[in-house]
Amino acid sequence: VGTGALQLRRKPFVVQHSKTALGTYLTITVHHHDAKEAELSIKQAFAAVDHVDRLMSIHRSSSEVSHVNAMAGKDLVSVDPKIINVLGEAKRFHDLTAGCYDITCLPLMKLYGFYQTNTDRYPSDREIRQTLERVGQEHIVIDAVNAKVGLTKSGSAIDLGSIGKGFAADEAGRVLREFGIEHALIDVGGNLLAIGAPHEDVEPAKGWRVAIKNPAGDKEHAFFETLELRDQAIATSGNYEQQRILGHHVIGHIIDANSGIPTSQGISSTVVAATAMQADALSTSAFLLGTSAKTSLGQVATHISFHG
Repeated sequence: VGTGALQLRRKPFVVQHSKTALGTYLTITVHHHDAKEAELSIKQAFAAVDHVDRLMSIHRSSSEVSHVNAMAGKDLVSVDPKIINVLGEAKRFHDLTAGCYDITCLPLMKLYGFYQTNTDRYPSDREIRQTLERVGQEHIVIDAVNAKVGLTKSGSAIDLGSIGKGFAADEAGRVLREFGIEHALIDVGGNLLAIGAPHEDVEPAKGWRVAIKNPAGDKEHAFFETLELRDQAIATSGNYEQQRILGHHVIGHIIDANSGIPTSQGISSTVVAATAMQADALSTSAFLLGTSAKTSLGQVATHISFHG
Protein backbone atom coordinates (compact mmCIF):
# COMPACT_ATOMS: atom_id res chain seq x y z
CA VAL A 1 0.00 0.00 0.00
CA GLY A 2 2.84 2.37 0.90
CA THR A 3 4.63 1.82 -2.42
CA GLY A 4 1.43 2.30 -4.39
CA ALA A 5 0.73 5.56 -2.61
CA LEU A 6 4.20 6.80 -3.51
CA GLN A 7 3.65 5.90 -7.16
CA LEU A 8 0.32 7.73 -7.24
CA ARG A 9 1.97 10.89 -5.92
CA ARG A 10 4.91 10.70 -8.29
CA LYS A 11 5.17 13.66 -10.63
CA PRO A 12 4.25 12.59 -14.19
CA PHE A 13 6.58 12.75 -17.17
CA VAL A 14 6.37 15.83 -19.38
CA VAL A 15 6.65 14.90 -23.04
CA GLN A 16 6.56 17.57 -25.76
CA HIS A 17 7.05 17.34 -29.51
CA SER A 18 6.67 19.84 -32.37
CA LYS A 19 6.48 19.64 -36.14
CA THR A 20 5.07 21.56 -39.10
CA ALA A 21 1.55 20.79 -40.26
CA LEU A 22 -1.29 22.57 -42.05
CA GLY A 23 1.16 25.23 -43.18
CA THR A 24 1.95 26.19 -39.59
CA TYR A 25 3.51 24.78 -36.42
CA LEU A 26 2.07 21.99 -34.29
CA THR A 27 3.12 21.40 -30.68
CA ILE A 28 1.70 18.80 -28.32
CA THR A 29 2.59 18.70 -24.63
CA VAL A 30 1.54 15.70 -22.54
CA HIS A 31 1.82 15.12 -18.79
CA HIS A 32 1.50 11.38 -18.15
CA HIS A 33 2.79 8.71 -15.77
CA ASP A 34 4.05 6.53 -18.65
CA ALA A 35 6.59 8.26 -20.90
CA LYS A 36 6.43 5.62 -23.64
CA GLU A 37 2.65 5.80 -23.78
CA ALA A 38 2.85 9.59 -23.94
CA GLU A 39 5.32 9.37 -26.84
CA LEU A 40 3.07 6.94 -28.73
CA SER A 41 -0.04 9.04 -28.13
CA ILE A 42 1.67 12.13 -29.55
CA LYS A 43 2.89 10.17 -32.57
CA GLN A 44 -0.65 9.02 -33.32
CA ALA A 45 -2.05 12.50 -32.70
CA PHE A 46 0.45 13.88 -35.23
CA ALA A 47 -0.81 11.28 -37.72
CA ALA A 48 -4.39 12.43 -37.14
CA VAL A 49 -3.43 16.05 -37.88
CA ASP A 50 -1.55 14.99 -41.02
CA HIS A 51 -4.71 13.17 -42.14
CA VAL A 52 -6.72 16.38 -41.76
CA ASP A 53 -4.08 18.18 -43.82
CA ARG A 54 -4.38 15.60 -46.60
CA LEU A 55 -8.15 15.99 -46.58
CA MET A 56 -8.58 19.75 -46.31
CA SER A 57 -5.48 21.69 -47.39
CA ILE A 58 -6.01 23.95 -50.40
CA HIS A 59 -2.23 23.98 -50.79
CA ARG A 60 -2.28 20.27 -51.70
CA SER A 61 -3.65 19.63 -55.18
CA SER A 62 -4.35 16.06 -54.09
CA SER A 63 -6.54 16.99 -51.09
CA GLU A 64 -10.24 16.23 -51.18
CA VAL A 65 -11.13 19.91 -50.76
CA SER A 66 -8.90 20.75 -53.74
CA HIS A 67 -10.74 18.11 -55.75
CA VAL A 68 -14.07 19.68 -54.79
CA ASN A 69 -12.78 23.10 -55.92
CA ALA A 70 -11.43 21.69 -59.18
CA MET A 71 -14.84 20.18 -59.96
CA ALA A 72 -16.80 23.36 -59.20
CA GLY A 73 -19.73 23.71 -61.57
CA LYS A 74 -19.20 20.18 -62.87
CA ASP A 75 -19.88 17.35 -60.44
CA LEU A 76 -19.98 16.21 -56.82
CA VAL A 77 -16.88 14.65 -55.28
CA SER A 78 -16.71 11.78 -52.79
CA VAL A 79 -15.23 13.03 -49.52
CA ASP A 80 -14.37 11.79 -46.06
CA PRO A 81 -17.32 12.26 -43.64
CA LYS A 82 -15.02 14.49 -41.57
CA ILE A 83 -15.25 17.13 -44.30
CA ILE A 84 -19.04 17.01 -44.22
CA ASN A 85 -18.89 17.47 -40.45
CA VAL A 86 -16.70 20.56 -40.78
CA LEU A 87 -18.86 21.99 -43.56
CA GLY A 88 -21.91 21.62 -41.33
CA GLU A 89 -20.22 23.54 -38.52
CA ALA A 90 -19.06 26.22 -40.97
CA LYS A 91 -22.66 26.66 -42.13
CA ARG A 92 -23.73 27.21 -38.52
CA PHE A 93 -21.21 30.01 -38.05
CA HIS A 94 -22.18 31.47 -41.42
CA ASP A 95 -25.76 31.72 -40.16
CA LEU A 96 -24.73 33.14 -36.77
CA THR A 97 -22.84 35.96 -38.51
CA ALA A 98 -25.56 36.66 -41.09
CA GLY A 99 -23.18 35.57 -43.83
CA CYS A 100 -20.05 37.55 -42.89
CA TYR A 101 -18.22 34.30 -42.15
CA ASP A 102 -18.14 32.15 -45.28
CA ILE A 103 -15.78 29.34 -46.25
CA THR A 104 -16.37 30.01 -49.96
CA CYS A 105 -14.26 33.18 -49.66
CA LEU A 106 -11.26 31.72 -51.52
CA PRO A 107 -12.00 33.69 -54.74
CA LEU A 108 -11.91 36.88 -52.66
CA MET A 109 -8.64 35.87 -51.00
CA LYS A 110 -7.06 35.40 -54.41
CA LEU A 111 -8.53 38.67 -55.68
CA TYR A 112 -6.67 40.52 -52.93
CA GLY A 113 -3.42 38.74 -53.63
CA PHE A 114 -3.32 36.18 -50.86
CA TYR A 115 -2.15 32.61 -51.43
CA GLN A 116 0.67 33.73 -53.74
CA THR A 117 -1.57 35.42 -56.27
CA ASN A 118 0.59 37.95 -58.11
CA THR A 119 -1.07 41.32 -57.68
CA ASP A 120 -0.15 44.64 -56.09
CA ARG A 121 -3.28 46.51 -57.18
CA TYR A 122 -6.39 47.07 -55.07
CA PRO A 123 -9.36 45.58 -56.95
CA SER A 124 -12.03 47.78 -58.47
CA ASP A 125 -15.63 47.79 -57.23
CA ARG A 126 -16.62 45.93 -60.38
CA GLU A 127 -14.03 43.20 -59.76
CA ILE A 128 -15.24 42.80 -56.19
CA ARG A 129 -18.88 42.52 -57.33
CA GLN A 130 -17.98 39.96 -59.99
CA THR A 131 -15.99 37.89 -57.51
CA LEU A 132 -18.83 37.99 -54.98
CA GLU A 133 -21.00 36.18 -57.52
CA ARG A 134 -18.85 33.09 -56.86
CA VAL A 135 -19.02 33.45 -53.08
CA GLY A 136 -21.82 32.10 -50.91
CA GLN A 137 -23.01 29.08 -48.99
CA GLU A 138 -25.77 28.61 -51.55
CA HIS A 139 -23.14 27.31 -53.97
CA ILE A 140 -22.25 24.36 -51.71
CA VAL A 141 -24.09 21.07 -52.25
CA ILE A 142 -23.78 18.37 -49.60
CA ASP A 143 -24.98 14.81 -50.13
CA ALA A 144 -24.47 13.45 -46.62
CA VAL A 145 -26.02 10.07 -47.42
CA ASN A 146 -23.46 9.31 -50.14
CA ALA A 147 -20.67 11.42 -48.58
CA LYS A 148 -20.33 13.75 -51.57
CA VAL A 149 -19.76 17.49 -51.83
CA GLY A 150 -19.86 19.87 -54.76
CA LEU A 151 -19.99 23.50 -55.83
CA THR A 152 -22.71 24.58 -58.23
CA LYS A 153 -20.88 27.56 -59.73
CA SER A 154 -17.70 27.39 -61.77
CA GLY A 155 -14.96 29.40 -60.10
CA SER A 156 -16.39 28.97 -56.61
CA ALA A 157 -13.99 27.47 -54.08
CA ILE A 158 -13.89 26.34 -50.46
CA ASP A 159 -11.17 27.37 -48.01
CA LEU A 160 -11.30 25.70 -44.58
CA GLY A 161 -8.35 27.66 -43.25
CA SER A 162 -10.51 29.47 -40.69
CA ILE A 163 -11.87 26.27 -39.16
CA GLY A 164 -9.62 23.39 -40.23
CA LYS A 165 -6.78 24.01 -37.79
CA GLY A 166 -9.24 23.94 -34.93
CA PHE A 167 -10.72 20.71 -36.22
CA ALA A 168 -7.22 19.24 -36.46
CA ALA A 169 -6.59 20.14 -32.81
CA ASP A 170 -9.83 18.39 -31.86
CA GLU A 171 -8.77 15.31 -33.81
CA ALA A 172 -5.44 15.27 -32.00
CA GLY A 173 -7.27 15.62 -28.71
CA ARG A 174 -9.56 12.72 -29.58
CA VAL A 175 -6.54 10.49 -30.16
CA LEU A 176 -4.87 11.53 -26.90
CA ARG A 177 -8.01 10.80 -24.93
CA GLU A 178 -8.26 7.37 -26.56
CA PHE A 179 -4.82 6.68 -25.08
CA GLY A 180 -6.08 7.70 -21.67
CA ILE A 181 -4.22 11.00 -21.62
CA GLU A 182 -5.85 13.35 -19.11
CA HIS A 183 -3.38 16.26 -19.09
CA ALA A 184 -2.29 17.78 -22.41
CA LEU A 185 -2.07 20.98 -24.42
CA ILE A 186 -2.35 20.97 -28.21
CA ASP A 187 -1.26 24.02 -30.20
CA VAL A 188 -2.00 24.12 -33.93
CA GLY A 189 -0.80 27.48 -35.20
CA GLY A 190 -2.18 29.31 -32.17
CA ASN A 191 -5.38 27.27 -31.97
CA LEU A 192 -5.09 25.68 -28.54
CA LEU A 193 -6.98 22.77 -27.02
CA ALA A 194 -6.49 22.13 -23.31
CA ILE A 195 -7.12 18.65 -21.91
CA GLY A 196 -7.33 18.68 -18.14
CA ALA A 197 -4.63 20.81 -16.54
CA PRO A 198 -0.86 20.61 -16.15
CA HIS A 199 0.63 18.96 -13.07
CA GLU A 200 2.36 21.24 -10.59
CA ASP A 201 4.24 19.27 -7.94
CA VAL A 202 1.76 16.73 -6.54
CA GLU A 203 -1.63 18.14 -7.51
CA PRO A 204 -2.82 19.31 -10.95
CA ALA A 205 -3.01 23.06 -11.53
CA LYS A 206 -6.31 24.85 -12.00
CA GLY A 207 -5.75 25.02 -15.75
CA TRP A 208 -3.28 25.62 -18.56
CA ARG A 209 -2.16 29.25 -18.49
CA VAL A 210 -2.45 30.86 -21.92
CA ALA A 211 -1.21 34.38 -22.63
CA ILE A 212 -2.79 36.42 -25.44
CA LYS A 213 0.03 38.09 -27.37
CA ASN A 214 0.04 41.81 -28.07
CA PRO A 215 1.68 42.07 -31.53
CA ALA A 216 2.31 45.79 -31.08
CA GLY A 217 3.47 45.62 -27.48
CA ASP A 218 6.89 46.07 -25.93
CA LYS A 219 8.35 43.83 -23.21
CA GLU A 220 6.17 45.42 -20.53
CA HIS A 221 3.03 45.05 -22.64
CA ALA A 222 3.80 41.83 -24.49
CA PHE A 223 0.45 40.25 -23.64
CA PHE A 224 -3.12 41.51 -23.57
CA GLU A 225 -4.36 39.03 -20.98
CA THR A 226 -3.72 35.61 -19.47
CA LEU A 227 -6.41 32.94 -19.17
CA GLU A 228 -6.54 29.52 -17.54
CA LEU A 229 -8.06 26.74 -19.64
CA ARG A 230 -9.26 23.33 -18.55
CA ASP A 231 -11.05 21.10 -21.08
CA GLN A 232 -11.57 24.12 -23.31
CA ALA A 233 -10.16 25.61 -26.48
CA ILE A 234 -8.98 29.09 -27.41
CA ALA A 235 -8.19 30.89 -30.66
CA THR A 236 -7.24 34.43 -31.64
CA SER A 237 -7.81 36.11 -35.00
CA GLY A 238 -6.44 39.44 -36.14
CA ASN A 239 -5.67 41.50 -39.21
CA TYR A 240 -2.00 41.66 -38.17
CA GLU A 241 -1.45 37.95 -38.98
CA GLN A 242 -1.30 38.31 -42.75
CA GLN A 243 -1.20 41.68 -44.47
CA ARG A 244 -0.63 42.96 -47.97
CA ILE A 245 -0.05 46.41 -49.41
CA LEU A 246 -2.18 47.04 -52.49
CA GLY A 247 -1.66 50.52 -53.84
CA HIS A 248 -2.35 52.85 -50.91
CA HIS A 249 -4.24 50.18 -48.97
CA VAL A 250 -2.85 47.99 -46.19
CA ILE A 251 -5.25 45.07 -45.95
CA GLY A 252 -5.62 42.08 -43.65
CA HIS A 253 -6.58 38.56 -44.67
CA ILE A 254 -9.98 38.42 -42.95
CA ILE A 255 -12.59 39.39 -45.51
CA ASP A 256 -16.30 40.10 -44.99
CA ALA A 257 -18.04 37.74 -47.41
CA ASN A 258 -21.08 40.02 -47.61
CA SER A 259 -19.24 43.14 -48.75
CA GLY A 260 -16.18 41.47 -50.28
CA ILE A 261 -13.96 43.93 -48.44
CA PRO A 262 -11.24 43.10 -45.86
CA THR A 263 -12.42 44.06 -42.41
CA SER A 264 -10.70 46.93 -40.61
CA GLN A 265 -11.74 46.05 -37.05
CA GLY A 266 -9.27 46.24 -34.13
CA ILE A 267 -6.06 44.28 -33.77
CA SER A 268 -7.48 40.95 -32.60
CA SER A 269 -10.36 38.95 -31.16
CA THR A 270 -9.98 36.02 -28.77
CA VAL A 271 -12.59 33.34 -28.17
CA VAL A 272 -12.81 30.46 -25.70
CA ALA A 273 -15.17 27.61 -26.58
CA ALA A 274 -15.83 23.94 -25.86
CA THR A 275 -13.99 22.69 -28.96
CA ALA A 276 -11.03 23.98 -30.95
CA MET A 277 -13.08 23.92 -34.15
CA GLN A 278 -15.64 26.22 -32.55
CA ALA A 279 -12.97 28.55 -31.16
CA ASP A 280 -11.21 28.71 -34.54
CA ALA A 281 -14.30 29.69 -36.51
CA LEU A 282 -15.71 31.87 -33.75
CA SER A 283 -12.54 33.96 -33.41
CA THR A 284 -12.75 34.83 -37.11
CA SER A 285 -16.49 35.42 -36.80
CA ALA A 286 -16.00 37.68 -33.79
CA PHE A 287 -13.34 39.69 -35.61
CA LEU A 288 -15.75 40.21 -38.51
CA LEU A 289 -18.68 41.22 -36.31
CA GLY A 290 -16.81 43.38 -33.83
CA THR A 291 -18.30 44.03 -30.39
CA SER A 292 -21.76 42.84 -31.50
CA ALA A 293 -20.29 39.32 -31.51
CA LYS A 294 -20.78 39.08 -27.75
CA THR A 295 -24.52 39.04 -28.36
CA SER A 296 -24.75 36.93 -31.52
CA LEU A 297 -22.02 34.41 -30.64
CA GLY A 298 -22.44 34.29 -26.87
CA GLN A 299 -24.57 31.14 -27.06
CA VAL A 300 -21.55 29.18 -28.33
CA ALA A 301 -18.51 31.01 -26.95
CA THR A 302 -17.71 31.01 -23.23
CA HIS A 303 -15.37 34.03 -23.53
CA ILE A 304 -14.98 36.75 -26.17
CA SER A 305 -12.50 39.60 -25.89
CA PHE A 306 -11.24 42.26 -28.27
CA HIS A 307 -7.89 44.00 -28.22
CA GLY A 308 -6.77 46.91 -30.30
